[in-house]
Amino acid sequence: MARHTFFAPLCIRRFFVAKKAWPLFIFFIFLFSLDGCSEPSDPEKIVYPRDEDLFAIFPNDLALGDSVDAHLSTGIMMVVHPGGHYKLSFGVDSTHEAPKMQLFRVYPTPNGKYGMSKIETLKPQISGGRYVFSFVCEENQRSEWMLTLVEDDDYYKGRTPNVQFEGDGIYSDTLSLNLISVGLIESIEGAPSMDSLARLLVRAFRENYSTFVIDTIYVNRAENHPTLGQNYPSDKHWHAGVSSQDMSLSELGNWPAKGVESALDIVLVHRIEELNVLGFAGLFAANLVGGMGSTVVVGSHALSASGERPLAAAEIVKIAVHETGHFFGLRHTTSTWADLEGYHDLSILEDGLEDTPSCPELLRSGLYKKGESTGARDYYVPNRAYKMMDAAGYSIAFNPDDCPDGYLVMFPVSSEKTMKSFSGQQLKLLKRNLMLIPH
Repeated sequence: MARHTFFAPLCIRRFFVAKKAWPLFIFFIFLFSLDGCSEPSDPEKIVYPRDEDLFAIFPNDLALGDSVDAHLSTGIMMVVHPGGHYKLSFGVDSTHEAPKMQLFRVYPTPNGKYGMSKIETLKPQISGGRYVFSFVCEENQRSEWMLTLVEDDDYYKGRTPNVQFEGDGIYSDTLSLNLISVGLIESIEGAPSMDSLARLLVRAFRENYSTFVIDTIYVNRAENHPTLGQNYPSDKHWHAGVSSQDMSLSELGNWPAKGVESALDIVLVHRIEELNVLGFAGLFAANLVGGMGSTVVVGSHALSASGERPLAAAEIVKIAVHETGHFFGLRHTTSTWADLEGYHDLSILEDGLEDTPSCPELLRSGLYKKGESTGARDYYVPNRAYKMMDAAGYSIAFNPDDCPDGYLVMFPVSSEKTMKSFSGQQLKLLKRNLMLIPH
């Protein structure tokens, strides 16, 4: 139809000269209705993602494994945010013509599955031996999009080496915190009150998240929530994963009070009902406006095979800082077996950053075992839990502080000496991702 609109004025001006031209004009209109003036229309074929497990890519994540390369042409999911400017690129394969990229919007359906609608088709630019596809997210909320690469109305058959997915946003580099205690929280060593724990928390965030402006910290209790308070009695311990179906207590995200809505919600429960798990958050959950992936969860106690142990305030704060790193897009510096099973990609052994060393001995140590991950495989991958584990719960001869990355915040194991800092590249990535997220 667009081609008809473009050619019609050219043909009409050529014939319409005077009154005597009316028969010609009427005859032309008849011919035009038979498509005699325009070129034949060739509607684009939509090449949908294959209906199978889809791998996800996150903005500014440098640890893209073999599976992304293997499945990029036939369907990959990506997380996008309103107003974000994105670039997806990979190396040119000179044995094939440049592919097109088709983008699809994903939406849930009543049967619990998902549907999709095509957004647009993009052609790449070539820069530095790479195909570069650029686009802007014009959604009004965080969304999951899918893509396919198309060649001759079918999946692109060329290679896609060294895939990169970059995103830059328009939002503030300022962040507020909201500490939410759930159920009965007993006295914590080093913090006799929630206010004192909040002071320790905001101090640690300002020290570690030095590329952010950490503004205000709010303190709230779940039983005081204006609409959900009755669901969270203050006289009972809350065990995340048992006390409710929603392990992340996501309904408490986006606390309904002026100024608190876009704060990062850090939820403190009695314990997390998984052995030796201290806290969890979705990898690049990146949601400061409520709903799935809008909380970071920390326990005041750790569940172990012999019962539970109380955590001191300093350890609780350390866990919150670590899990918030996942929330804003940082992986563990060294992958664990639980991570590898969660990624469904055994090639992602570390975070992809040049200034964060990794510790191969961790996978060989027995500290983590296959089968410990409980995250379900689904299409909303950003909300899988990435967990910090308790070294004290394992009776094996392994010292996390012997690892070259043991001093970094995003080392996956908690011990007395770990977590001293983020690396320079991690800090830059954290700021870039914060500014990508509406708040």
